[in-house]
Amino acid sequence: MIIDPKRVAIIGMGPAGVSAAIYLKRYGMEPVCFEKELIGGKVNKTEKIENYPGLPSLKGPDFALQYESQLSFFNIEVNYEEVTSVTLNEDGSFLVKTDFSEEVFAYVILAIGLGEKPYAIPGEESFKKRGISRCAICDGMFYRGKDVAVIGAGTSAFEEATYLSDICSSVSLIARRTEFRAQKAAVDQFLAKNNAKIYTPYLPISVSGKDSIESMTIQNVQDNSTLTLSIQGLFLYIGDAPWVNFVKIDGVTNERGYLVVDRRGETKVKHLYACGDCTDTLLRQVVTASSDGALVATSIHDDYQNQN
Repeated sequence: MIIDPKRVAIIGMGPAGVSAAIYLKRYGMEPVCFEKELIGGKVNKTEKIENYPGLPSLKGPDFALQYESQLSFFNIEVNYEEVTSVTLNEDGSFLVKTDFSEEVFAYVILAIGLGEKPYAIPGEESFKKRGISRCAICDGMFYRGKDVAVIGAGTSAFEEATYLSDICSSVSLIARRTEFRAQKAAVDQFLAKNNAKIYTPYLPISVSGKDSIESMTIQNVQDNSTLTLSIQGLFLYIGDAPWVNFVKIDGVTNERGYLVVDRRGETKVKHLYACGDCTDTLLRQVVTASSDGALVATSIHDDYQNQN
């Protein structure tokens, strides 16, 4: 089988994947892009981006549309297919399978971002489609004028709680610890809202209701006392985890499931690269993911040039 080394598989079209595709195209190579949902990834679920240099403030979905426009400008096509497996062949090439096709590549870039961690709270399954959501941008308008709660203590939790405060009657943020992982600016923006409340250190223990969610009981982790909040919506922002189960190659992740790469973005498997939030990195932001994508594309181009 003849493999064209200039055809590079990119799995995931968030900021890292989009950046890699653009750089590869400009290097004269052919990015073959796979995305199972939307171009831009979780950017689409972000209410506002204010820390990307040169763009003081832009809504996440609008940012994602810019990605689509730029890919179109470079004539880069995206295959809207879910990759079901990546395996390593004996000759060092990779077999990439989707629900609809399969192809062998000399180079593969994993830009798969992070998936949502499962979260167990009694009653969640009953109300997942009737009051519990993981996307304020997607579902916030369903709760206009209502009381809602947000579970989480990271930057995303505070940013989405602030977004909800402009729509909802009240927003209660529940955090297990008194110290937050979130950026101070995000915390301050939420606290500046007159309909914002923070319950800490509390842990949700159950939700209940009839046809839809009506209340949530939370417990103080220090004295075990409980409170019952009247809410009509609950938004979960309890963290993410790498989605790497489809990568059927041993030894490329650490004990937490993150992909381990060297300074060029290459895993310990030759020609298998990773970039963005799925890697074991110190910072997971749009700007760093974009940088990672440019780096791995350049690394692949340099490797190709050295071999040809």
